Amino acid sequence: MKKVRHEHVKPTEDLVAKKIFSNTEITSAFISDILGLSVKCTKILDGTQIHSSFEDEILLYNTSLDVLAELDDGTQVIIEIQVAKQLEFLKRLWVYICNQVSKNMDTIRLQLGRTSPIYSELIPVYSVSILEKNYFDDDRAIRSFSLRDDDTNKQLKVDVKGIKEKRNLITMAFLELSKYNPDIRENYNKKRWLELFSNQPFTQSQDEIIESADSLMEYKNWSEEEKAMYDEKTRKYDAYIDALQYKYVEGIEQGRSEERNNSIARFIKYVKLGVISKKDACQDLGITEKELDKYLQA
Repeated sequence: MKKVRHEHVKPTEDLVAKKIFSNTEITSAFISDILGLSVKCTKILDGTQIHSSFEDEILLYNTSLDVLAELDDGTQVIIEIQVAKQLEFLKRLWVYICNQVSKNMDTIRLQLGRTSPIYSELIPVYSVSILEKNYFDDDRAIRSFSLRDDDTNKQLKVDVKGIKEKRNLITMAFLELSKYNPDIRENYNKKRWLELFSNQPFTQSQDEIIESADSLMEYKNWSEEEKAMYDEKTRKYDAYIDALQYKYVEGIEQGRSEERNNSIARFIKYVKLGVISKKDACQDLGITEKELDKYLQA
């Protein structure tokens, strides 16, 4: 069993992630390290709220946290933690980004009060996804995607108002926690976030930012309200997983029962048509001739 820093706390649980990304200094450092951006300060526009409703089980138990952060230069970054695998996750994330761009354009139109060219006001929207389950078929734990020239691999960058250097039109970064290993060859400013969120021992001494983030995971330092919320969420999650496992086993048993009934019905039909003898039918079905007669008379 792997040694972890905090035995009773998962960094990707919504309450814990909320505590981490509510801290703007930690969020700024995270974005700077993962996306390679110069970040002076960050403002949380939306998110860091705990998902508390059972109305949408898919959202509740697949996504623990969505955060929309705005950097000092206006760039927006969506931070999402995925605790279970979704088949259409990448498509949903792309729609999420596009919706945010569209929302920003609507806001700009309202502010400027005109419909003439407003694209110079458009700000980039990037994303960073922290994933408990693997989505990519290799051993790389950290990766990012942007628009590039198919022949030269040169990134497609655009001028952004208020920012001196050109910026990527889109960047999507991913951290796959289960791929972490201490010997991973990665810039340590990125690797340390893998260690933090995968709850693994740090392989180097940490600065004040990571120490601050790690201290937020100390269960003993939480308020009684936070402990109660975390414990209740953990119980509900365990109950949800148990229910899924029961439904899975029940579905298998039901499928086997239906398959068995279909086989019996098929052999009964063959016996009645004279295609197969009662003896052969009993042998194939693994039943006695007396049992077969009951089916024939039913």
